[in-house]
Amino acid sequence: MKQIKAVFFDLDGVLVNSEIMHQKMTEDFLKEEQIPIPPERFYLLIGSHKSLNPWAQILEGLDIDMSANELRQRLRAYKEPRLANVNYREHIFPEVKEVLQILKQNGIKIACASSSNMDYIKRVLDSDDLRKWFDLIVTCDDFKKSKPKPDIYLYCQNYFQLQADECLVVEDSEIGIQAGKSAGMKVIARKDYIFHLNQSKADAFINDLLDLIPYVMPS
Repeated sequence: MKQIKAVFFDLDGVLVNSEIMHQKMTEDFLKEEQIPIPPERFYLLIGSHKSLNPWAQILEGLDIDMSANELRQRLRAYKEPRLANVNYREHIFPEVKEVLQILKQNGIKIACASSSNMDYIKRVLDSDDLRKWFDLIVTCDDFKKSKPKPDIYLYCQNYFQLQADECLVVEDSEIGIQAGKSAGMKVIARKDYIFHLNQSKADAFINDLLDLIPYVMPS
């Protein structure tokens, strides 16, 4: 493998431990609204962009008098005011700033490539003054095809004028991992122990972003 010159990070589940928070809100919503949907059905949303539609799968086989679109709208209405009050700094993984500093000090280009919208991405990164470490921040909103298609990672590669094997992707979801692999890049997965995500296509696994450093700068 060539020397890595750029690292492309997903946001949720990689830089910020937000998936647990989102799933807890969903569980609270189901309980308060007395909607009999198994909470684990909503794991399908992890890593997903709004252009994808797993909502029919969430309701599949359930006798619920509600359309997939109505469920989507009601959950969004429940979560939005609660998310507005979240202090994301409390959810940033503790090693993130140190890892970004190490990469930057060693001349590695850094991008955040997320399926979330730009306002959310900036709010999360600004909560712990992280935005300054990134050379590029992009959202799937800006591309015709979101993850699992490779468009966002190909854009990052072209932005830095690099070859695919000079770029390293850090993801957690099956959708994100597939996007990185489809771009022809090596993908490191932040190991999931909670949501049973299919991470089998990743090239390697880490428990902590500090474990990423040897893959970028091997001794």
